[in-house]
Amino acid sequence: MGTPEIIAKSAGCFCGAVKLQFSANPKGVVNCHCGECRHLSGSAFTTWTAFAAEAIVIEGSESLTAFQATENVCRHFCRTCGSHAYTSDKRYPKMLGVPAGAFDSNVPFRPSAHYFVNHRAAWHEIHDSIPKFGGESGHVPTDA
Repeated sequence: MGTPEIIAKSAGCFCGAVKLQFSANPKGVVNCHCGECRHLSGSAFTTWTAFAAEAIVIEGSESLTAFQATENVCRHFCRTCGSHAYTSDKRYPKMLGVPAGAFDSNVPFRPSAHYFVNHRAAWHEIHDSIPKFGGESGHVPTDA
C-alpha cells in the first residue's frame, strides 16, 4: 500500500508574497458560520481546512502580519494584499487552519460539518445533509 496522494499541494495570498506548501492532506474540513468568520470572509461562512502544523512550510513569512482576534485565536494575513493566509489557536498548538479559498488549485475538499449554525447569516439557508452544530459553543448537534 503506497502513500496517499496529497490533494492540496499549495495555497497562498492573492499577491503571491506568502505561500504555504503542504506535505500532508488536511485532517478536517468544516464550514464555520460564526460572526467572526463571516466578518473575516465577507461571506455567509468560511470553509476551513485543518492541517498539522508540521505538514506546512510557510514561504514569505516576512510578508505576514498577525491580528490577535480572541484570547486564543490569532489570524495571519499578508501585509501587502490583506489575504488571510492561516489561523493559529492556542488551544490546538499543533494545528493550523487554512481558508479553503486560499488553495492554488481547485481541490476536492468536502466539508464534514457546519459549525455555529445558530449564528449563520439570516439570508443564508443550509440545504446539504452534512451534520450541523450550533449553540453558544458552536459544537452542539442541531437539526437547524
